[in-house]
Amino acid sequence: MDLQADRAGLLSKDVDIEEYVRHVYGVSTDDIEAIKAKEWKLDGLATYVNLLGDGAREEQLYEPFKAIMANLFCTFENDKRKLDVHHAFLGKTALKSVGNVRKPDQLFFFGSHDDNSPITWSLAKAFVELAVTPSAQRITASGSAITTINEEEAAATHALAASAPDLILSPTIVTPSGGTKRRSTDTPDRSEASKRAKISVLSKKEPQAAGYALELLASTCRRWATGLVIIDTQVALHYYDRVGAIFTQPFKFDEEPWKLALFALAIGQCNLVQAGFEPLVASNTNTTLSQPLYSLKDAILQVPEGEGKEGKAQGGDLNDGIEFVDKLGQGVYSHFEITGDPLYVYGGLTGRGSHVLPGDLVKVGEVTPQDNTGTLDDSKKRPATTAKPKGAMVVKLSWPMEKRPYLEADTINDLLKKIAWMEDQLPRIHCAITLKGESMELPRHLFHNMTTAHNLERRYFTLLFTDRYKHLWDVETLAEFQLAYIDIVECHHAATKYGRILHRDISENNLLWTRRANGVFGVLNDWDLATPINAICGTTNHRTGTGPFMALDLLDKVPAVHLYRHDLESLFYVLIWAAVHYNIGDTVPYLHQVDPELEKWNGNYEDARAAKTLFYENTEPVMQRIRPAMLPLRAIWIKPLCDLFQKSRANARILRAAQAQPEVVVPSVLQAARGSQLMDARNARAFDESDSDSDDEQEVLPPPPGPSTPVAPPVAIDFETLGCLTFENFLAALDGCKPRRIPKKYREQAKRLLEEL
Repeated sequence: MDLQADRAGLLSKDVDIEEYVRHVYGVSTDDIEAIKAKEWKLDGLATYVNLLGDGAREEQLYEPFKAIMANLFCTFENDKRKLDVHHAFLGKTALKSVGNVRKPDQLFFFGSHDDNSPITWSLAKAFVELAVTPSAQRITASGSAITTINEEEAAATHALAASAPDLILSPTIVTPSGGTKRRSTDTPDRSEASKRAKISVLSKKEPQAAGYALELLASTCRRWATGLVIIDTQVALHYYDRVGAIFTQPFKFDEEPWKLALFALAIGQCNLVQAGFEPLVASNTNTTLSQPLYSLKDAILQVPEGEGKEGKAQGGDLNDGIEFVDKLGQGVYSHFEITGDPLYVYGGLTGRGSHVLPGDLVKVGEVTPQDNTGTLDDSKKRPATTAKPKGAMVVKLSWPMEKRPYLEADTINDLLKKIAWMEDQLPRIHCAITLKGESMELPRHLFHNMTTAHNLERRYFTLLFTDRYKHLWDVETLAEFQLAYIDIVECHHAATKYGRILHRDISENNLLWTRRANGVFGVLNDWDLATPINAICGTTNHRTGTGPFMALDLLDKVPAVHLYRHDLESLFYVLIWAAVHYNIGDTVPYLHQVDPELEKWNGNYEDARAAKTLFYENTEPVMQRIRPAMLPLRAIWIKPLCDLFQKSRANARILRAAQAQPEVVVPSVLQAARGSQLMDARNARAFDESDSDSDDEQEVLPPPPGPSTPVAPPVAIDFETLGCLTFENFLAALDGCKPRRIPKKYREQAKRLLEEL
C-alpha cells in the first residue's frame, strides 16, 4: 500500500507522542510531565478488553471506546481543565465528500457540538478509525503477528487506490527520535522485523485514515488534519498536510494508559488553529474564528500583512515570511468577503491542495454592509463603492512546490509584460501573496526539521486574488464558444513563442471566458504548473496535466519531455470533450456526466492511452456522440483536427522506426527540450512593416525541415512538431483560421523578444 513518491510527500513514522502533542496540539511540557507522573486506570477498559477477547465486531467497540474517552475527559474537567470537545460515533452514517462516500467510525467535534448538531467534515476536529483483527489473526502470546489482509480489506484498499491513488501511503522514514532513517522498501534486520511485526497491522487502516484526512483538508480550507487509528488496543496518532503524513509510534492503551490520557487532554484542549483550521478565515471582520464554520459562504478571509520582495530581500531570509508578489495589493486590501461555496476543491491529499472561493476584495478603510454592526460613528461610515456584481472576484489558496521556478502570479505578471497584446486573454490579478517557512504556521517544521532533514518536498502557501471568469460551457452561443476558444489558442501560442512559458495543464477547467463591452474574450487560466521553456528539463521530474486532456506521449510509462505540441494536443482533446458533453445555450449546459465513449479517457494513464489510441484508429464512435449544439463544428473544426493529429501519429511511427536505425540522426530528448528555440525560428512569420493594423490575409508557411534526417523523402519529420503540429497548422484546421496580427504598437517589442533568443 504505497503512496507513489512522484504524487505526494513521504510518510514519517514513529514520531514520539510527546513531541507530537506538543507541536501539533500545543500541550505544554508541564502538562505532559504531570500526566506521566500520575497512575492511570482507564474506566471502561475491562469492558472493552472483554468484548475484544470474545471476538466482538468492530462496531460493538464504538460505544465502549467512547465511554473510555468520556471518563478521561471527565477526569480532566474535574481537575479544572477547560476542554472544548464532543465525541460522536456515526454508526452507519455516510458523509458527503470530495472523493468517495466515506463513513468514519467516530469524529471529535468542538464543545459547541451536540448529538443533535449536523455531522459534517467542516465541523470536525479529528477523525477516529477503529478496527479489530479477526480472532484467527490476533497477536499471539509470543508477540508475533499475522499481517494478512482479508479479502474485504484488500478490496477496499484496491478501490481506494483506483479512485484516489495519492491516498495510498508509504515511502516510510523513521525520525531521529524513532531510530535510524530507513525507507520502507529496505530490508530490516531480524530484531527490527520482530519489533515491527507487532505494529504492521496498522497499515491495513492507513488508506481509510488518509481518506478521512482528505475530507477534513477539503472542508473549510484547512492547513492540516489529524486523527486516531486504533487496531484492537493499539493506537497511532496521524497528521496530514499537503507535503505528506506523520504518524506517532504505536502504543497499546491497555499497557500504557497514560498515552491515551495524553491524547484525551490534547484533543480536548486544542483550538481551531491547532486542529488545522485556516487561521485567516473568520465569521466577520470584528472577530477571530472561535468556532468552526458549517460553510465558508458569507465568511471573510483576512488579507495577511507582509512586505514586497524588495523589502524582504533587503531585510532577511527569502525562505521565510509573508510577501506580496511584485507588491500587488500590498497595503490596499484588508479582507476578502466569501460570497458562496468553493468553485473548485482539489481532490487529492497531498500536492497543491487548491481551493477557489468566490467573493470580493475590500479595501483598507472601506466599510461594507456587514461592518455596519460596529461601533463607529455613523458620520465616519461610508458605503462600499463598487459597480461590480457581488462575487466578481475569486481567491485561489494553494500549496505550490518550493522548487518551482515561478509562482503563478510571477508567471502571469511576466507574460503581461512580454505579450501585453494578450492582456484580455490572461487572468487579471488584484493581489498575490506567498507565505513561506514558519509564517505558514505548520507544525511540521518542529519535528526535527524533517522537511529538510529527510528531503521532503517543500511547499509555499499562496493566495491569488483575480477576476472571476466563466467556463466555456456557459457561453450563450456556438459563435461565442468559437471566439473564446481561438482566443485561448492564440494566447497560449503567444505565451510560448514570445513569453517563453509553456502552460502544461490545458484542461476544460482552465479554459475560461469573460464578456466585455466589445464582446466575448477567451481567458487561459491556472498557470501554476507553467514552466519556462529553457528550464523544463531541470524543473520537472514527473508528468503534468489533467487526465482526460493529457497528450498520448505524456501517458506513457516513461513520459516524454513536455513540448508545445503536447499542449496543442490537449487543446484538441478539450474540443472533443466539449463537443461530446456541452449543451451550449441550454438551461443546463453541462451535466458533468462523462459520456461512455470517453469514460476511459477519464481513467488511469494506461486506460486513457489505450482509449485515445483507439480513437485515432476510428474516430467515428466518438463523432457520433457530438451534441446537437456542437454539430456544426464536426466538419469545419473537429474532422480537420482529427486528420492533423492522425497524421502526427503516423509521423511518430515513422520517426520511431528511424530512431531504431543507428545510422539515422534524430534529435535527443535534451535537444527536443531545447528545440522550442528552433521551433520559433521555423515557425516565425515575417512581420508586416506597414502601418496597417488590418487583418489582411497572410500566407501560412509549412514547417521547414527539422534537424532530423528524412526517413522517407521528401517527408521531413522532427521530434518537436512530428512534421505537422504547429500553431499555424492547428489554426488552419479551424475552418482556415489565420493567426491574428500583433497590434502595431507591440510589434517592435515582439521583434526584440525574438531577437533575444
